[in-house]
Amino acid sequence: MGSDARLNEEDVLARFDRLVEEGTVVYNEDYRTVTVTDKGLPFEFRVLESHRTKPQLPREPQKPSISEQSGCRPGGDIGVAGYEIATLGSTHLLMANKFPAARPHLLILTQDGFRRQWEALDIDDLTAAHAGISLVSGRPLLLFNCGINGGCSRLHKHMQILPAPDPNKYTLWLDAEEPQLPFKFFIHRFQDGLPPPNKLLGIYETLLRQAEKVVDDAPVEGEAAIAHNVIMDQNWMVVIPRRSSSWDGVGANAASDVGEQLAEVGGQARDVEAAPRGAVAGAAVAAKAEEPEKPWSRRMQVA
Repeated sequence: MGSDARLNEEDVLARFDRLVEEGTVVYNEDYRTVTVTDKGLPFEFRVLESHRTKPQLPREPQKPSISEQSGCRPGGDIGVAGYEIATLGSTHLLMANKFPAARPHLLILTQDGFRRQWEALDIDDLTAAHAGISLVSGRPLLLFNCGINGGCSRLHKHMQILPAPDPNKYTLWLDAEEPQLPFKFFIHRFQDGLPPPNKLLGIYETLLRQAEKVVDDAPVEGEAAIAHNVIMDQNWMVVIPRRSSSWDGVGANAASDVGEQLAEVGGQARDVEAAPRGAVAGAAVAAKAEEPEKPWSRRMQVA
């Protein structure tokens, strides 16, 4: 495992591909996509074989106990051993996602396994995030699901990096000059590319304070920050306050907030749905006062 000083994208891709070839990481780049437009809002569903076995936290706002697990850092619940790619400074580790939705799909997690996903981002997190985004060519997206209601599937504090969708096939909602979305969001557009970590921290804290003002409830008991999602690339950072990890039984997270939904082959856990707009609005803070309609009366089962 190398350090960030020697890290380059070629090495990252070679390590990721080797883990896929070994079967350690389950990824098929020939996955199917299904595009659904609901009331003018497009969604891209990625139908992924690997998500049959991806573990999920209970969808209630509670803290499952963490026992020592093989391959995890002390206090952590993400198996690290065998997936490492490099260290990012002294505080974070870059590793391959066990259940990738793209090539490469990476995790940036704290070296300290006792750090938790319900903590807000700090300067060390954003320094590692900056390094990760700067490492991947094209247009990498950084995702952070803060808190149980933010849609996290593991408790060890971590962020994700993966390539944005092909712009010729799918346009991210937040690229619109004035996005008309069914949930409240707070965005800062960068003027001169990705700012340095200290400026990213100031931007994030400002957006988070704005998000806190539209959430009626305090953070879930024991959580340090309100549930929220963060999505960031070289062009903008957005913070989206969350009130639930799911809506009408279907989970949502930061990827859902930009229209990217992951669907399991066979649909036992996650169907490709015919009306997803209400789900992202219901799990977040709806842009309008009325409660979002229950969206899941019609289902498109994935064969």
